[in-house]
Amino acid sequence: MDALGALIVLGMMIIVNIDVFGRWLFDSPLAGTFELTEMGIVAVVYLQLAHTIRVKRLTRSDTFLNFLARVRGKAADQSLRLVFNLAGTLMLGIIAYGQFPRLIDAWSRGYYKGNVGIFTAPTWPLEGIMFVGAVAAAIQFLLLAARNAKALRGG
Repeated sequence: MDALGALIVLGMMIIVNIDVFGRWLFDSPLAGTFELTEMGIVAVVYLQLAHTIRVKRLTRSDTFLNFLARVRGKAADQSLRLVFNLAGTLMLGIIAYGQFPRLIDAWSRGYYKGNVGIFTAPTWPLEGIMFVGAVAAAIQFLLLAARNAKALRGG
């Protein structure tokens, strides 16, 4: 998923450059550039979220956690990390739960982005990526929570 996200970034870079050079050289923009980059950015976030969580690079402030670990010890630190990871599991689970009906709706009704006759793109692939990404991120948070629980038990 992480590599696919990187390929989408590369694709967006190519599309934007073609659009810019098309406007500059031929006074003709590439149809759909805005829609594709808009959808691509969201797709990249959801595709790379689970990997970001896995390698512990999700943006957060560890200052308080580090202070707590020094003052109260490793058990307090692991307990707070367990709570954080369980909260992440819950939040991403809620996102996935809410996303699934949107995916089904986009698939069955044929929703699209863009303007008919100029450029249209179906939205179901993006809705699917968002669903899969949220599920994968929730699972990753759950795995980290399990590691925290194991560390608390002394394992």
